[in-house]
Amino acid sequence: MKSLYVTGYKPFELNIFKNNQPEVKFIKLYLQERIRQYAEEGLEWVIISGMLGTELWAGEVAIRLKKNYQLKLAIISPFLEHTSKWNEENQLYYEQILSQADFVTSVYQQPYAGGYMFREATQFILENTEGTLLFYDEEQEASPKYFKRQLIDFSAQSDYNMDIISMDDLSVFINEYQSEKWEG
Repeated sequence: MKSLYVTGYKPFELNIFKNNQPEVKFIKLYLQERIRQYAEEGLEWVIISGMLGTELWAGEVAIRLKKNYQLKLAIISPFLEHTSKWNEENQLYYEQILSQADFVTSVYQQPYAGGYMFREATQFILENTEGTLLFYDEEQEASPKYFKRQLIDFSAQSDYNMDIISMDDLSVFINEYQSEKWEG
């Protein structure tokens, strides 16, 4: 697989309100482990649409992994100025990641004009990637459920890799990580 779209929860959907909360560290470590595995199998592009939470954390991880792998980061936002309503701290965080991306564009070359832009931008990303790493759990419904429906419909009609991280997967990783730290 050459290209992987990474998406999932927004921070507030996980009760995360600051990027320095301990939960963020573990989510990024787990994303790093999963993306690293893909990179070792030949992954070339990590694709995000630039949303807060899972996507920007994955963007950070991809930037970090570029040091050891032939990995590139693409940010394909749904429309121009998609961060315009974000607070200054979040906009600065986005700009830091954006400045280190290898490719940046928007599906729509205009500001927000309606919800259809999100659906069509998602469809564009699905049609132009080979797989998705989705951080989502049925037990904790939130905005990724809409993407998951579109992902399932899309993958049913094509040969598309769907990799879903659940809360249980994350919990197992955290427990293993912490026990290794104690033993090490």
